[in-house]
Amino acid sequence: MRSLVGQVASLAIKWTVALIGILVTVMVKLVQAAVGATRRLHAKALTTPHPRRYFWVRFGIVPAFAILLTAVVVGTAVSPAANLTSASGHASTSTSATPDRATVSSEYPTVDPSGGTTSTPTADKAIGGTGPNGGPVVNADATLPDSARTPGAINPDVTQADIGLTICVSGWTATVRPSSSVTTALKVEQLQSGYSYKGDMATSDYEEDHLISLELGGSPTSPLNLWPEPYNAAGGARVKDRVENTLHALVCSNAMTLAAAQSAIASNWWQAYETYVAASTVVAPAPAPIAPAPAPPAPAPAPGHPAGATAQCRDGSYSYAAHHQGSCSQHGGVAVFY
Repeated sequence: MRSLVGQVASLAIKWTVALIGILVTVMVKLVQAAVGATRRLHAKALTTPHPRRYFWVRFGIVPAFAILLTAVVVGTAVSPAANLTSASGHASTSTSATPDRATVSSEYPTVDPSGGTTSTPTADKAIGGTGPNGGPVVNADATLPDSARTPGAINPDVTQADIGLTICVSGWTATVRPSSSVTTALKVEQLQSGYSYKGDMATSDYEEDHLISLELGGSPTSPLNLWPEPYNAAGGARVKDRVENTLHALVCSNAMTLAAAQSAIASNWWQAYETYVAASTVVAPAPAPIAPAPAPPAPAPAPGHPAGATAQCRDGSYSYAAHHQGSCSQHGGVAVFY
């Protein structure tokens, strides 16, 4: 924008200078004509009986006319140039006072919401904003990042083929995690640019979070993958940690592909939370205990019993054993002894 204004101003000044040259040439011609007329009038005055009559013509009207003509020509030529210079200066000042929106370059591929990744950007990606004042997008359940400023970016060194050597190795993320000085500086810059939650500018109220977490192969340092995530929102930084851990477990158990996990958390991490975390933590009601089957009732003893019987068995027969031990052993046990 600035270069365009400068080119227009330069072209206009060149045309103005050319116009001034033309007008000065015309002015010179007019002054020469006026001087010639003055000389002719002067010569005529010398041949007349009343020379004073032409004195005012020689030293009055003609010079005054020449001076007035000069002023008009110069003023007409200079005024547009002055106005144009003032306007271009004002435009330049206004442009410099309102800097262009910051741009960031990324060496990392961005995430395609339909799954997979796009090609690596070759030009700077302008930072815009779709949330209030360029800040996070707030819904009833969670705070999502501005998709224009934080679409998510992945680490090209992490692929599906090598997850067993990278993200699925305990402690691997510590080898790629950026220092706090880097993330804090970016957090301050983003908050000052309006990327805040309800106008809160306290850095301690935010986690400079990776939209695609490092444990899912997210870019460690790309500003396209880092955003100030508030702690105080209903669905804030601490809640997002749970879906990151769940998706990581699914990827490392080969229950989900790396690309699918990256796409799910980049497109809408709260929806991923409801799908993979909230739904899996619903506790099913415990089944009702099964009551044991009641024991069959013992047969009622007969009013009388055969002579010599020492016990009546559960199946209705009688035992004539001399001792209680072993009585009715083949008939379901003893119902009653005599």
